Amino acid sequence: MVIADQPLPTDIVDRLLWQDAQQMLGRHAEPDGEGNCVWCGWRWPCAPRRLAERADAASRRPWREAWTVRHDLNSIRAMPGLRAGHDDRRRQAPNRGYFD
Repeated sequence: MVIADQPLPTDIVDRLLWQDAQQMLGRHAEPDGEGNCVWCGWRWPCAPRRLAERADAASRRPWREAWTVRHDLNSIRAMPGLRAGHDDRRRQAPNRGYFD
């Protein structure tokens, strides 16, 4: 979790992207005993973890690369049950078809 008073590393170009990456890295931190992510249950390293690693790296690069990864982060937030800001990791969206 990012603490508001925590100083940013000096090489950060996109502060918000870096904060989002740190939050996701904290949640998708390690595999459980079966080799699955402790947060989402996907096979380790899970897709959100890999995306957070990309976001962390992109936050230190020119804005064009950060912008692309920011779009990817926003896309994963739109997925039901996989949102980066989702507090209840056990709750999932109902399985519905396109026209339900």
